[in-house]
Amino acid sequence: MIKKKFSADDILSIIASETRRNEHLDFYSPENLVPGNDKKEFWLSKCVSAMANSGGGTLIFGIKTFRNRAEEIVPVDFSIININWFENILNYEIFPSIDKPDIYKITLNEIPVNGVIVMNVPNSSLRPHMASDNRYYQRVGLREEMMNEHQVREMYNKASLPRMEFLGILNTNGVSTLDNGKLLSVTFYPKFLVRNSGTGVEKHMKFELWIPSVFHDANFTALQNYFHRLEGHYSVFSFPNRTAIFQEEICTIAEAKLVVDAGSFAEFSESKILLRLYYSGGMKEFGYLLRETFTIDNKFLEENQFSGRILK
Repeated sequence: MIKKKFSADDILSIIASETRRNEHLDFYSPENLVPGNDKKEFWLSKCVSAMANSGGGTLIFGIKTFRNRAEEIVPVDFSIININWFENILNYEIFPSIDKPDIYKITLNEIPVNGVIVMNVPNSSLRPHMASDNRYYQRVGLREEMMNEHQVREMYNKASLPRMEFLGILNTNGVSTLDNGKLLSVTFYPKFLVRNSGTGVEKHMKFELWIPSVFHDANFTALQNYFHRLEGHYSVFSFPNRTAIFQEEICTIAEAKLVVDAGSFAEFSESKILLRLYYSGGMKEFGYLLRETFTIDNKFLEENQFSGRILK
């Protein structure tokens, strides 16, 4: 029954079907929510951190249960309990704080001052998370149980992993060469950025850049030194990892040179530039249409902008 967003109809369906609590979906009545009450705020930090340490899930506040089944709606008073209070608990009572939880309220029966509050707890890459009593918890069945030292260490070891991601392409605006007021050619010098958004150091990474060969300038040694192979109409360049990439570090992994003229514009309009990122966590692949990525004066290139002369 877990989903990205619940609606009022979904909440009513939960009650009508007497949905059971489970490890990744749970219901709580508003009596558990008391701002300023240390015991209740500790309980919430334990509940949420345990869910985050156990693969994530959904918590719905405003539903009373009977024998572990949803029984009836007991609305949350939004004038007393608001989303900011939940966010403060997640930011200041749980360490490390829960990354980007999805918290929202649902009004019922067209009464805007009360309803239910839904919290989607992510399967956190930052786990283990510590509750406000400086202990670690996990969900076992329908309960929050304190983790032992071995479990905490094991979770730390699993969590301390690199996560490489392609951050984007810089310098996508071209430099023009004119012929009687029209474009003879446009040259691009894009830079490709990657980032380690994980919690571990990446030591073994390779970046492959696939450029349609017609646009590659073989005299551009900064790229030609990394030429690896031909794949169909692509020239493939391979950039091995030279140094370790640390947490949140951003690197310019490659710089290329692409030249477009009247003779290559048709292929420019239809082709993609491809990127492959190999690292210890696997392989990621990206593709970008050239015409939608590279511009002149921050506008898309058009065929009628070219003089018609073709570079030799």
